[in-house]
Amino acid sequence: MSPLLMALLGVLLVPLFVATWRTSLLGLSCQGLLMAWIAYRMAPEPSTASEWLTLADLVLVRGLGAPLALYAVLHAQRAPARNDVIPPNLLSWTFALGIVLVAFNFSAALVPEHGQQQILVAVAATGVMLGFLVLATQSGPFSQMIGALRIENAIALFELGGERHHEPLGVQLGQIAVVAMTITLYRWYLKTLTASSGAADEGTPDGATL
Repeated sequence: MSPLLMALLGVLLVPLFVATWRTSLLGLSCQGLLMAWIAYRMAPEPSTASEWLTLADLVLVRGLGAPLALYAVLHAQRAPARNDVIPPNLLSWTFALGIVLVAFNFSAALVPEHGQQQILVAVAATGVMLGFLVLATQSGPFSQMIGALRIENAIALFELGGERHHEPLGVQLGQIAVVAMTITLYRWYLKTLTASSGAADEGTPDGATL
């Protein structure tokens, strides 16, 4: 599983340096699909409804649903390709790389025994802290959404590494519904921003300065 976790760590970092919204959405998709692969490796033969729901959440909601929902809006808007997830300067990049080191030191203290569990905790902690870095440094709605979804995915990864127990199906379905509704709200808000900015442009005479 270590190669999968290392791939997930790379997926968390690369979109911070390749500043396009398509790369950010591809990163979200890869996060969901890689976590689904990790969950499948932990339970190679899903036999309970809870395990199937986990895979459906990671693949359909996080891996495909969220990126495609936001992609459809941005593609329809013909949004500029560039979108900085963090400020494009050496200080921000140093913070991002420093977060990785802090996360691995934190996981070593939390899980003394070296192994898969320690690496999983380190990657999950990296995801949470990088998500907060995005929220702290970017004020644009899309970047804020990306930061929040990164944190949500990191929490889901941390849950995968916990003790194998099955939550009541009602609770699990409620959690998936909350994530799905959040994604729907994000999509609606992006569309609303486009509509309101378009109406403002139409109401402004050509050549006028606000």
